[in-house]
Amino acid sequence: MLSNLQCFLCRFPVISSAILARLQGLRHFVEVARQESFRGAADKLNVAPSAVSKQIKNLEENLGVELFSRARGRAGLELTEAGRVLLFRCASVINELNIAREELDQLQGLQLGHLRLGVNEVVATDLLPGMLRNFNRNHPNLQFTIMVENTPVLLSWMRDGDIDIGLGYNVPPSPDIETLSTLYRRVYLVTAPDHRLATRRKVRLGEIAGEKFIFPDPTLALHQMLHDALERGSISVRNVMTTNSFTLLRQMVQNGMGVSVVIGRFLQNKGENIAFIEIDDPAFVQKPLTCCRLAGRAPTASSVAFAAAVRTLFAQYGG
Repeated sequence: MLSNLQCFLCRFPVISSAILARLQGLRHFVEVARQESFRGAADKLNVAPSAVSKQIKNLEENLGVELFSRARGRAGLELTEAGRVLLFRCASVINELNIAREELDQLQGLQLGHLRLGVNEVVATDLLPGMLRNFNRNHPNLQFTIMVENTPVLLSWMRDGDIDIGLGYNVPPSPDIETLSTLYRRVYLVTAPDHRLATRRKVRLGEIAGEKFIFPDPTLALHQMLHDALERGSISVRNVMTTNSFTLLRQMVQNGMGVSVVIGRFLQNKGENIAFIEIDDPAFVQKPLTCCRLAGRAPTASSVAFAAAVRTLFAQYGG
């Protein structure tokens, strides 16, 4: 049975050594056609004019045709009909070789590059580990730098050139920030497994009145959204803890210290035993998780590949 590589190569005609031997001559031929001069081509290729002339002569002998009309002298060098046909075909070959060069450069970038990511903590603890594991498996020589902070700080780092890609919630529209992919996340009440609301699929915000509550820190956008929603609904809860760590927040919810609210429910690392109950309340709308980079800056090969992986992953989630 043929291997995958053998099956792939079977789709292509056999390349003879004679054709490969002509590649250098074709390179000289294309440059002479561009410059309309042997000397001009020699200067461009940084070789002697006699070397160019010899390459063209050998190519003409191999192909059995005359490629240039030399009757009018050096100033009037022109392609023959055969030369025009060959130049047309060479243009396609050169274009493909240029594309191949770009793809090889990108592959080299992925093999030896350095990917700098800035992410919110929820992303760092829930979504990112699985992504990095898969990405590292495909690109084992790639280096990673991961910075964890809130969205305003991530955007500041991005503008300063400290990170290549940011993954954060509630990224405000800005002409200098390019959105690569967006995932809208639902808002959930999180409780211990034995809480009275743990088995519910949805809950209204008013149903948590009087509950012991663990608040996200005021530096986080969720804090203000939650504070405003409770105030509008005249809902009172008992503040037992405030933290800027969602990992600690969920851990203390699991331990029964109180309930809280989070955006999204990735939890790829099934280390926590907590219940997610969607909050069905007009005070809360789906919040976007955005993958973005600085607009106008040439992206690295590693950041392009990572952004593609993020788009694929986002397509798998629905809230």
